[in-house]
Formats: sequence, C-alpha cells, structure tokens
Amino acid sequence: MANWTSQWKQFLHTHPSLNIKPEIPSLHVPAGSAKILATDEAFWQQIKSTYPTSEGLINLNSGAVSSSPHLVEKAFLTYYQTANRIPSYQIFKYMEQGRELIREGLASLLNCSAEEVTMLRNTTEALNNVIFGLELKEDDEVVACKQDYSKAVASWKQRELRDKINVRWVNLEGPAQTDEEVIASYVALFSEKTKVLHLTHVINWNGQILPVKRLIEEAKARNIEVVLDGAHSFGLLETDMAQLGCDYFAAASHKWLSGPIPGGVLYVNKQKIAKLWPLASGANPLSDNIRKFEELSIQLMPAILALGYAIEYYLWLGRENKEQRLRYLRQYWTTQLQELENIRFHTPLVENRCCVIVNMALADWQPAALEKRLFENSRIHITAVTWENMQGIRVTPNVYTGLEELKQFVEAIKQLC
Repeated sequence: MANWTSQWKQFLHTHPSLNIKPEIPSLHVPAGSAKILATDEAFWQQIKSTYPTSEGLINLNSGAVSSSPHLVEKAFLTYYQTANRIPSYQIFKYMEQGRELIREGLASLLNCSAEEVTMLRNTTEALNNVIFGLELKEDDEVVACKQDYSKAVASWKQRELRDKINVRWVNLEGPAQTDEEVIASYVALFSEKTKVLHLTHVINWNGQILPVKRLIEEAKARNIEVVLDGAHSFGLLETDMAQLGCDYFAAASHKWLSGPIPGGVLYVNKQKIAKLWPLASGANPLSDNIRKFEELSIQLMPAILALGYAIEYYLWLGRENKEQRLRYLRQYWTTQLQELENIRFHTPLVENRCCVIVNMALADWQPAALEKRLFENSRIHITAVTWENMQGIRVTPNVYTGLEELKQFVEAIKQLC
C-alpha cells in the first residue's frame, strides 16, 4: 500500500491541476495499540477538525453516508470546476489518465488484482450487476435473507418474478440468536438446486456482523456461488478477498472510506467475469475484462479521482485505528443505556457481532416519532428503521463524532425515557 501512495503522489506531481493543497495533515498517527489510541481524545479532536461539521447539529447517521474530509471535498469541487471548463478534454483526455491508478488503490484495499475491481455509482448498482448478470434458469434457487438491504431484496424478487427462479429467505431473529444458529438457518435452506448465496457482511438495519467467512465456506463446499454485500464493512472491517473467498463483493466508497458522494465498488473473481452479464451496454458482454461493467458513456470522473485522496487519508489514519475508535464510541454510549428497563437493543452488543451501528427501541415510541423528537428537541440526526425484527432507531457515530456529542444523545434518551 505504501507503493500505491507513492504512485499517487507521482501522478499528482505530473498532473499539477489535480494536485490539491493542503495535503493530509502533518498530525502524527502514534504507533502502538489501536485500542489505546481509541481513547486518546486529543488525537481524535484533531481528526474531527479535518472533517466538515454542521454547527448546532449532531450527526449520528453516518451509516447512511459519511462526510468526506475537507481535503476530499476540496478535490471533488475543484475537479468538477476544472472539468466544467472544457468537459470533453478534461474528462476524457486528462482525468481519465488517473482511472487505472484509482482502480489499483481500491484493489490494494481489497487484496485482489486490479483486473477484478470496477468502479460504479453505489452498492446497489454494483449488486445489480451481479443479481441481474448471473446465468440462472427456471427453478434454480438462491438463498438470501429478509434482513438484507431492501434494494437487494427487491432486485432478487424482480429476478424471481421475471425468470421463475426461487429465492429462499432466511429470517434473522434478533440479538439472542447465536452465530451457530444463524449459520444453521442458512445451511438449512441449501439444496441441490441452490446456485447462489447472497450474504450481507454487516446488516444495515442493526449493524449485526454475520459470520460470513464460515457461511462462505459452507457454500463453497456445495459449489454455491457467493455474493457478499460489503456496504457497511468496506473501509471499516477487514475485507480481504483472498481470505473471505467470495465470488462477488459489492460496496460503497462513500460510507466508511469517506470518499466523494456517490461511489461504488464491485469485485468479481477473475474466473467469473466472462460469464457475468453487465447491466451497461457492453460492446463485448462476455469479455473477461472487468472494464465491461463501466461502459456507461460518461462517469463522474471528479468523484472517481477525488477518491484517490480518500484512499490516501484512509491509509494514513489506518483501518484498525478507525475500527477500534468506532468500537470505543459504540461502547461509550450503549453501556450508559443498557441498564434502562424501557430500552431494547436489536443489535448483539458483543465484539465479534457488531462494530459501530446499533439499533435500539424505546418503549411506547414509534421509530419515526422518536427520530422526529430527537431532531426537534436536541438537534440530533438519527434514522428510523421499520423492518422485520429490526424496528427502532439506528445510531451511527463516526471518527468525527466527539464524546460530548454522544453524551448529549445519552442525556436526550434518558429524558425521553
């Protein structure tokens, strides 16, 4: 990854109009334990200063979309202004020269070949390239989960309606369900007709981390292809394609990677590319070239290029440092509310089963009403979740969230209780 950073700096040097100043802050990231650094409030206050904030508002819905650091924001805006002067030249002749370097940067984060990574607009588009591109015939079976992302659920139902395949649905039962029980519920639906397993690494409704490594192994033992939705794991948890062993991986770069909005990433195992039909109008749809998924006539090159600064910032801060800080923030506020009788958590609050996203419910409060009250009374932005077995509010801080903001959230909840 150090090699990629040096390549990125060299690219900026040879393309001066894309070299945005200031560079990443000179703040030193201390070596040593990420868990110890997670409690260093002075350090994280300086990290907070590298992000834009909204005065008077507390953003606890970073699970939907993350803010980008000032540097990434400046790069995107500057690149857009640059492109808007002579669009056809700046986009196709100049900015396009950086596309392959960004691809290599994403591949380095996923520990895969750059020839297996494509850049799209969001996770949904990435997933749909797989869901609608897989060769499936009538009566083939797919195993998915009712708590998968809503648009993925809708896409599989559309495929089922159109092509007469059968989708068999797992239904997660909540935090009391163990990983062993989760695995058993998936495996119980496998049959000789099962061709695809659709998995969500981190359930977006409640932040539950599924035992995807073991589920992938169970699928592979039965020759079942695996689609992994990493929208809420990429840029936060370890997403090493060589270790996970999935066939397809879709994610957003505008969530935990803090890239420009919007941005999507799709990994396709090299052996699977040729037989996966692209959503876009590929001139050679059965090609084994990953770029066939990017034939969209024109893409938002300012966002793709500004992603280079997001990758550089991410590597500078360190994935594990980020993960441990967010685990610390989650523990900070949940431990203060866990003992209250009229609060129910829909997230398993143990280290291997959640990271930072938490779903909670208050007795006698509908999620939407609670969301509205928190915003009107305390200027706290969360999101209401109304989904099977997951009804509540979803709380998601980020590295730009301070303990004082979480303290205000805790006090607001206690008052409502």
